[in-house]
Amino acid sequence: MAVYESKYAELAFYVDGKLRKFQYGKYQTEDPKEIEVLDKLADVVRVDAKAKAEPKPTEAKPKTTRKK
Repeated sequence: MAVYESKYAELAFYVDGKLRKFQYGKYQTEDPKEIEVLDKLADVVRVDAKAKAEPKPTEAKPKTTRKK
């Protein structure tokens, strides 16, 4: 089960033309289409155990060399 939190208590979003709403800033789903949409929303954070096990990819920092 995917669990999401938003700073907005009643954030709403659409999946396949149907309205979905957060309640009290939380939303739970097992629907892969909803998960795909929620993962792309800027005001939403996934808080379940799977999200912690799979951190979002970050950009690699370029290596710096020391000058002598």
